[in-house]
Amino acid sequence: MKQQGTAPVYSASGYAALDAYLKIQRPSKTFLMVDSNTSACLPGFVGQLPHLDGNFEILEVEPGEGSKSIEVAAGLWSVLLEYGADRNSLIINVGGGVVLDLGGFVASTFKRGIPFINVPTSLLAMVDASLGGKTGINHEGIKNQVGTFTSAELVLIDDAFLSTLPEEEWRSGHGEMIKHSLLSGQNWPQVLKLTHQTLNDVHLKQSVDTKLAIVQSDFKENGLRKVLNLGHTFGHAWESWCAQHSPISHGSAVIQGLHVALYLSEQHDALKALGQSYPWIKVDADALDDLWTLMQADKKNAEGQVRFVLLENIGNPTFDCPISGDQFYAAVQQLNSL
Repeated sequence: MKQQGTAPVYSASGYAALDAYLKIQRPSKTFLMVDSNTSACLPGFVGQLPHLDGNFEILEVEPGEGSKSIEVAAGLWSVLLEYGADRNSLIINVGGGVVLDLGGFVASTFKRGIPFINVPTSLLAMVDASLGGKTGINHEGIKNQVGTFTSAELVLIDDAFLSTLPEEEWRSGHGEMIKHSLLSGQNWPQVLKLTHQTLNDVHLKQSVDTKLAIVQSDFKENGLRKVLNLGHTFGHAWESWCAQHSPISHGSAVIQGLHVALYLSEQHDALKALGQSYPWIKVDADALDDLWTLMQADKKNAEGQVRFVLLENIGNPTFDCPISGDQFYAAVQQLNSL
């Protein structure tokens, strides 16, 4: 199993690389992991892989974060056993972030790890979930509390999947691209003006390369990789809280989290620019205690402190910044008043 960030291959070259992998490795059994939305992509996908075993099996889960659970993972392990999967079997994850996170987790834990390949079909999955080797499921209502660091054997990015991407899914992926731009300083603030229609391979690769450079320098997140959590400390808490009320996409939650991080970083010009493209969503005062409790469960915390990623300036992030409850409450209250 690979133990470093896997650089993706794109479009036609990606299909050729995947088919060559299948020809050389000859998996004992191949499973295609999808949800009920991405299963429609399979005929076109399979048709480009002449060396795919025609006796492959389809693993289909329900779309949405609810599938990232130990119960669903256990059900998939049982199916793999039922169909005789062994250490030489292969799982190809075709879908968005949920399919990739869940499929990677199931593969990396089944029989102590079998190979898997990621084929992201959403913008968010292309620039985030498919890369970096993080797999995971949710637990006790908190995102990604159980998982592994295990890279895919191959990541195939085909932007043709984006032609039917719903607007909310565009916003979700765009949020991660904005985060990458703030971290690297590249394409800021022009990234805010990107649209579904103007996005091209250059923008996509730029965002991917930012994440890969960080991941490959710190695969197990002992230091620098923590900066990829910019916007995620509050973002994950907001996403978990909204899941109990009115669910939102991961990227939308990250954008909300970026508002908090930019305010705490005193990056007022960047905060204003972000707000012009994606206005802050007012947070009800009654939710603040719950949100603070959720942030206290964040994996990046240490010594009982809530730790944020902040920016000294655009392109210069710093991690492990302790933020007190008073600072958090004041930040949200101030953002609500803008």
